[in-house]
Amino acid sequence: MMHRYEVRLPYALSDTLAAAFPEYELVQVAPAQTLLVGELRDQTDLHALLARIADLGLEIAEFRQDNWPFDDRQFDG
Repeated sequence: MMHRYEVRLPYALSDTLAAAFPEYELVQVAPAQTLLVGELRDQTDLHALLARIADLGLEIAEFRQDNWPFDDRQFDG
C-alpha cells in the first residue's frame, strides 16, 4: 500500500533545489515555507527521501504521513 507523506521545509526552494524532487508536488504554503507532497511505497523510499533532503543540507520543519485516501480496511472486524 502506498502512503502519502508531507514534508514541510522552513523556506522557499530555489528552482535548482526544487529540481531535486521531480517526483513530488511542491507547494509554497507561506512566503518562506515549502511543502513536499508525494507517495512512498515503503521504508526504503522513505529513507531515500530523508537522505536526499539531508544530502542537500535542507532542514525539515514538519514531517507527517497523511492517511488520504482513507483506507477503511484497518477497521474490518
